[in-house]
Amino acid sequence: MTALLVGIGLGFTVAASFGPINVFGLSNGLRYGFWPAFGVLVGATAADGLYAFLGGLGVAAVFTGEAEGWFQILGGAALLLIAARIVRPESEEDGQRAVPGFRRSFAVALGATLANPLTIVYWAAAFAGVVPKFDLSRVEALTLLPAGVVFGGLCWALLLAAGSAFAGRYVNERLLAWLSLASAALVAGFGGWFVVSGIRALA
Repeated sequence: MTALLVGIGLGFTVAASFGPINVFGLSNGLRYGFWPAFGVLVGATAADGLYAFLGGLGVAAVFTGEAEGWFQILGGAALLLIAARIVRPESEEDGQRAVPGFRRSFAVALGATLANPLTIVYWAAAFAGVVPKFDLSRVEALTLLPAGVVFGGLCWALLLAAGSAFAGRYVNERLLAWLSLASAALVAGFGGWFVVSGIRALA
């Protein structure tokens, strides 16, 4: 039970921290509503759950050195594409087809989060501190702890998706355009930082 509660706390805290995926989810919720925002956040949560499990296995070493550099470049490129998508939400001729749904948003966020090697490094470090502190068994570290991480992430996903969808009803198009530009700039900033960090790691 302790492992599950600790996992929920970790999952919620990490999911609620400021980052490009939360910015992307917030932007989607304000513009498109609950399901596109929820898809983004569930995609990120699924990646967190997987990397939490891998962190429990202790495979973070795979994502060091050259591999880390390439993954950072890949993750940065994914975030730059997300930024371009935010700033051009109505780029298709058919406006209805341009609206992202749950599946599409989920896939984009899942790919972007999986491409970030810092995620698994974080979870490996967190587990290295949490497991001995709470005297958790290997089985708990590989089952209840990752399950708690996913549940905590889903709680945050529901809160942010519902909140942004509700707020979107009261935001006019002009303000929404400015918020989209600001969101795109933030996500692009993270993406550029990842790319530069990856290039430096390979140099």
